[in-house]
Amino acid sequence: MSMTNIEPAAHRAEPPSPSECEQMEAAFRAALEQLPQGTGLSHAVRERARALFEVGWISGVRSGHTGPALADVPLPPETFSAALESLASGSEGSGPSIGQLVSYHGSQTRAWGRYWVTGIDCQFSRWGREYVLYRLSEYRSGVFVTALSGVHAESMTALPQHWQE
Repeated sequence: MSMTNIEPAAHRAEPPSPSECEQMEAAFRAALEQLPQGTGLSHAVRERARALFEVGWISGVRSGHTGPALADVPLPPETFSAALESLASGSEGSGPSIGQLVSYHGSQTRAWGRYWVTGIDCQFSRWGREYVLYRLSEYRSGVFVTALSGVHAESMTALPQHWQE
């Protein structure tokens, strides 16, 4: 039997311990509190950020690189804010919001034009992938009238206008 072994030791994957989760939650809350007022990130973006933060935090805890964070040396707010903003703008689920004006250019060419988003429906495909469908409406005589439903995000372009009464 040789005393030298150049084969890497097999490491067993382990879920986060309760103390790792507790530390991560405290660090994530502290990072969110550093964001400028009115950042306005959606719940979905915060949850995606939490998952990514958890991976990074627990990796840091296990490798011993969270010492500065544990010693009250916080991450600069602009670094965390930029990461969350890029997550929000680059996320697959980001699209027009309810009350936003969009330009429809989908397969129903007779319906091409501008509409207000009046409904958003998240569903799962039979393969377990999430997809989003939109309801588009026209504003006529003081009420929204549904013009198109089941519209995919690829069939429209979000415009900067939002509904204001």
